[in-house]
Amino acid sequence: MTKDPELGDLAQMLGVELRIAQILADRVFGQLNSPKMAAGHFTILSLIHLNPGINQSALARSMFLDRSTMVPTLDQFEQKGWMERRKKAGDRRAYALYLTESGQATLSQAETQVKDLEARISSEMGARNRQKLLKLIKELQQTLCAIQSDS
Repeated sequence: MTKDPELGDLAQMLGVELRIAQILADRVFGQLNSPKMAAGHFTILSLIHLNPGINQSALARSMFLDRSTMVPTLDQFEQKGWMERRKKAGDRRAYALYLTESGQATLSQAETQVKDLEARISSEMGARNRQKLLKLIKELQQTLCAIQSDS
């Protein structure tokens, strides 16, 4: 029988515990029936749906990502027929992003499963605890943004 490694101070570090929670959440999300996509892909599709015509830079900023890391994902979405880029009027370098009918259908299917997953999480941990955790995560995000801007 293999002994679990000693974690020392790691078990008390927010960043470590958040990363483990993210890995577990991604793993559970990946077990959803279909469509097969990463949790981040669901977020991107949702943001494009909620903000038709959003440009790549604004989309990346909203997820705290570098614009260049967004391009391969958007290329993949275009190849799958989920999204299209349209030239933005008045700016030849910028593209407006829109979901296609296939992208809308894919997102709708994923939304149903994500809502079921969220309901299960709520049921397992309690709706009140879920709300508290969400509030604390948002406070942590604000704190980290403030620390980042101080640097």
